Amino acid sequence: MNSIDIESKKFLGQPKNFVSIFNALLFDGKQMLNPEYLKDENNELVMNVSSKHVDIIKRYEDGTYLDLFVIESQSYVDQSMVARVMEYKSVARMRYIRQNFKTHVPTHTRLPMILTVVLYVGESKWNAAKRLSELEIIHPGFENMFNEFKLNLIELNTNHKYNTGEKATQDFFDLLRMIYRKQILKEDLDREFNRDALYFAYVVTKNKELLNIYQESEKGDVKVCRALDEMFEESTNKGIQMGIKQGIELNQFEVYQTMLDKGFSVKDIASIFSVSEESIKKLLMKA
Repeated sequence: MNSIDIESKKFLGQPKNFVSIFNALLFDGKQMLNPEYLKDENNELVMNVSSKHVDIIKRYEDGTYLDLFVIESQSYVDQSMVARVMEYKSVARMRYIRQNFKTHVPTHTRLPMILTVVLYVGESKWNAAKRLSELEIIHPGFENMFNEFKLNLIELNTNHKYNTGEKATQDFFDLLRMIYRKQILKEDLDREFNRDALYFAYVVTKNKELLNIYQESEKGDVKVCRALDEMFEESTNKGIQMGIKQGIELNQFEVYQTMLDKGFSVKDIASIFSVSEESIKKLLMKA
């Protein structure tokens, strides 16, 4: 189990944080799902599904229905994620049936709803299938027989802003968006972030500035954005300087190459521009 998996369980496994992910996706942050009704699942059903690499599984029960919620914290783009989530659901349903019905499933029986969410925390674009029709070949004439399946996917590297309704997860979502977009809004400069969200964002992004801020802080919320803003500006300036340097070198290369083509020797060019022969050869070799 890697550090992201461990921290996913610690941070997202907290009841308020867990339900907030589903509230963000399904209800735009409205607190429709209550953490008080959330229970850890340790029975054979959940253990079986967990063995299929699902990160966190809990049971939601309010006295009238039983829902099994799954969060998949996916730190890399998995081309088979659609098929994997379908497998999770199939395994869970069959295990439930075997546990609760000895011979057959009675008429009018309804199984617990299973809702899965893939929380994608990677920086690269999600370029895998988001629905079964993007993964499976559908031959002409069979379209009406095909049963579609769509991922419940949350991508934190896009321009879409999710509302979780819970400070810790909202802070985590927003920190990742800031880091991946390398942009801090003016109104966020003095914003204070949940310390656990800060550390989880560091584990996911490996951003050393986040780790420094976390280690320098003690308890409570932490101001992050001004330090990140300075880091982004410094990175941008370095990029500009690198671009200028590369432009100068490209121009020098073109001049040197043109003179060589016209019959000038490296020694002649070095004498004309008052540079060393070695520097000219080195630049020509880079190309």
